[in-house]
Amino acid sequence: MFRLEHYAGFDRVLLFSPDGRIIQVEYARRAAARGAISIGVCAKDGVVLAGQRRIDTLIKPAPKVFLIDDHVGVVFSGFSADGLSLINYARERAQVYRYIYNEPADIKYIVLEIADQMHIYTQIGGLRPFGVGLIIGGIDASGPSLYYLDPGGAISELIAGAVGRNKERAEAFLREYVKKNGTDLELSDALKLTLTGILVASEKISPEEIEIGYIKTGEMFKIVTATDPEIKPYYEEALKLAEEFRETHKEE
Repeated sequence: MFRLEHYAGFDRVLLFSPDGRIIQVEYARRAAARGAISIGVCAKDGVVLAGQRRIDTLIKPAPKVFLIDDHVGVVFSGFSADGLSLINYARERAQVYRYIYNEPADIKYIVLEIADQMHIYTQIGGLRPFGVGLIIGGIDASGPSLYYLDPGGAISELIAGAVGRNKERAEAFLREYVKKNGTDLELSDALKLTLTGILVASEKISPEEIEIGYIKTGEMFKIVTATDPEIKPYYEEALKLAEEFRETHKEE
């Protein structure tokens, strides 16, 4: 069995271990996996991102979903300072593109710029990989798109996906739904699925803790919580779907 503690020595610098792993990237993936759950779903007419934000009596709620530009947003799990640094970098690249070409940046361009930045930090001694996994989604001239960026800089294009604590539960629900109903999703379906995934992954969670960002074709990216009047009906439906999923899988 692979255990990171067996690779002491290879975790001090960014070298390949004997079996071809970069151990610092493995550690960074662990940091992303420990973060609060984040989910994204891509529909044919839009994209939805959502995550669990921290609620504390003494602290103002921190954002979970972030705007990169009017047409694209991001949610992440892992080390917050790393995530915020990458978001600021993405915003800068998006604005430079808009300034030079006088049009919004393609989603794939923004994703590639962030991925290159993340990959550089796996190649230089004295640096460490970013301890976050990011889900980026939006709409450009090619239509809606959704991507996951791994701490090592690898890119996956998604129909739906999750990162953070209990992502396996959320993705089990999403996978089961897509297998049964297909990938031809409306934005309303994506809203319902994203909220259900959050509820499946985090059973004891209030609507105030769920931040959700979404964009529909022809509109700008919006960020609200599950208490928003437009979102509340989807949240109520998601509660029922999450309970049904738990009932049918409680023996697993």
